[in-house]
Amino acid sequence: MLENKEKTKLKGVFLPKTQQGWDKFNVLVDSAERLFAKSGFSDVSISDICHEANTAVGTFYIYFETKTDVYRYLVESYGKRIKRRIAKDIADCKTREERERTGIKTFIKLAVEDPTFYSIIWGSLSVDKQLFKDYYVSFAESYKSQLLIDQNELKNSDYTTLSYALMGISSFLGLRAIFENMTEEEIDRMVDETFVPMLHEGILKTF
Repeated sequence: MLENKEKTKLKGVFLPKTQQGWDKFNVLVDSAERLFAKSGFSDVSISDICHEANTAVGTFYIYFETKTDVYRYLVESYGKRIKRRIAKDIADCKTREERERTGIKTFIKLAVEDPTFYSIIWGSLSVDKQLFKDYYVSFAESYKSQLLIDQNELKNSDYTTLSYALMGISSFLGLRAIFENMTEEEIDRMVDETFVPMLHEGILKTF
């Protein structure tokens, strides 16, 4: 479940102006998230969402034009939440190795804590392929901007490809951690014993 609802302006999404409005908005978003994660986009109707939220269908249209709009809001919100959590945790890191090690641990632990985001983000392929593409392109661009900060520490100068490669590693190690119900200690060990050596052998310069 999303920790905080994002105040993100999106087409088809009408953000509340009062706390009471936000309360209703949050209940609708949480209800949609649960149903989409459980049943997928196609098998969930606006009526289902409103029934889950214990609210009238008319309330849905106060905040969203269509079912796709609430799904888009969820995908955008997950992306912001993940980026924000990683940015917070790597803020005091001094090197690329530290940033990568800390960032991937944060991502994997977040995945174990809330695996719903895999269902929502990957489920967007069946909702709108452009939504799926935009999510990952945006994430890659954000990742690339971080790699550029430490480019003097990196062997490879194709930062876009490197961004996608590192995102892929993070995503699938996150899945492994979910499948095996890993503890935080097990996640730390996996990253330190396998991922960090890969960094030294593959992308980081040895000075």
